[in-house]
Amino acid sequence: MKEQHPPRAADLLSSQRFGPFFSTLFLGAINDNLFKNTLILIFVFQSSHQGGDVDKLTNLAAGLFMLPYLLFSGIAGELADRFEKSSLIRILKLSELGLMILAAQALLSQNTELMFILLFLMATQSAFFSPIKFSIIPQHLEPRQWLIGNSLVELGTFSAILLGTLLAGILFKLSEGTLVISALLVVIALAGWSFSRKIPLAPTVNPDLKLTFNPITINANILMQSWKRPKIRFLQLCIAWFWFLGAAYLTQVPHYAEAVLGGDSISVSWLLCCFTLGIGAGSLLCNRLSQDRLGRDMVAIGLLGLLVFGVDLYFATPANPLPNDAGLMQLLSSFKGLRVTADIILIGLFAGCYIVPLYTQILAASGADKRARVIAANNIISAVYMIASATIAALLLGWAEMSLPSFFLILALANLITLAMILHKRSIWLSASLVRILPKRWFR
Repeated sequence: MKEQHPPRAADLLSSQRFGPFFSTLFLGAINDNLFKNTLILIFVFQSSHQGGDVDKLTNLAAGLFMLPYLLFSGIAGELADRFEKSSLIRILKLSELGLMILAAQALLSQNTELMFILLFLMATQSAFFSPIKFSIIPQHLEPRQWLIGNSLVELGTFSAILLGTLLAGILFKLSEGTLVISALLVVIALAGWSFSRKIPLAPTVNPDLKLTFNPITINANILMQSWKRPKIRFLQLCIAWFWFLGAAYLTQVPHYAEAVLGGDSISVSWLLCCFTLGIGAGSLLCNRLSQDRLGRDMVAIGLLGLLVFGVDLYFATPANPLPNDAGLMQLLSSFKGLRVTADIILIGLFAGCYIVPLYTQILAASGADKRARVIAANNIISAVYMIASATIAALLLGWAEMSLPSFFLILALANLITLAMILHKRSIWLSASLVRILPKRWFR
């Protein structure tokens, strides 16, 4: 019998089963981050000149972007399990197009109140899309393709976060930047809706499901149902840990680049690029290196990499920052600067190796008739972890006046807790991972 070749990313991206879906989610994530970061730039550079409280406005924006995941994830999960998924995606993309037309008007008229409302509604649209995004993969792909499918979803998501953030920063500086951004938001939304029309049907998996429209009731119900199964609960906690770390690094790396390294705005963008592209590269690398269909042998490798290079980031940090507003070339001309850059890339890379197998396993462990609700419950838990991440960072860096390198060290060492959880569960992940990285003669 002829051996099957492992699935390739290029084959999936060019296929009708996955290509339009990937393009839809990629463009939607760009719009989310382009609009959100444009809003933050308006607060930082314009509200401050008008006497506004920048910190309160940016924190309010971050809170509004997270709130829908806490409120509506349960309802989103029920809808995704109850109805045909490609139709739901088209409805969401059509609503995004309408929201982006309103967003263009709000940006051009500088209507702050409308911007906040639209930010909340865009996040709501994303919260409804998230359970569909993961639960549609098993309906369109073969089980051996789930790992590469999830790898591409993570690659697309984080590449879009980076691209949306960079576009906002670059275009906002133009003399007609707001006009260009407004037009781009509408064009991207229109393109996303166009691609969504090509997504193949994904028939309902639970047509008899009775919908619950009370957010508190449904959220509590899907959390209890998920947590009745120890394996699902364990996977959800491990995934939430990724978002705890991701939120901490994405939030603090810009301040670290500016205040600790002494870099300029380009240096800040450089380190953010390194982190997000590292996650994307790690997501794809996971599929290439894993010898397990679900990627279980990569989870502990990812954790160990997060631990090792997170600790090294602490020791790589220079004792004294570079001269004020040091450029990127000056940062990269020093050994310490290169070492910090390498650590940031590798932290992102091993984070990608860690998260992709977890999403693949949670899809495999969930029943087809409740898969979207399991993902929705996971989104709620991850949102709570991200809020906890921001709270702990504020306490340690603000109230306790801890330095950023020390904060990153604590983040790295905290990976030992998740590693201990894996050991406690007597998972094969760690042993399988060690077999792959240690000499084979040790195991004869």
